[in-house]
Amino acid sequence: MKLFRTVSLLALMLILTGASWARPQQPGQSGGQPAENGAQPQLVIESTTHDFGELKSGTPLRYAFKIKNTGKADLLIRSVTPS
Repeated sequence: MKLFRTVSLLALMLILTGASWARPQQPGQSGGQPAENGAQPQLVIESTTHDFGELKSGTPLRYAFKIKNTGKADLLIRSVTPS
């Protein structure tokens, strides 16, 4: 179960970073490209894993990963797909 969560989170991170490279950029957008002043977005994830510990079967689970842009340009996340 812990391995599955780790692999799922890794896949989500790859999707987030790959989505910005896969789409063609339109003029005036800064989806991962340096802005005119050289500023770039910087994605920071506080923790890439979360251990719920031992649980009973059927227990609903919920957790929010904290994602922050510490860069000087807007960070555009165009789509997210859960695995």
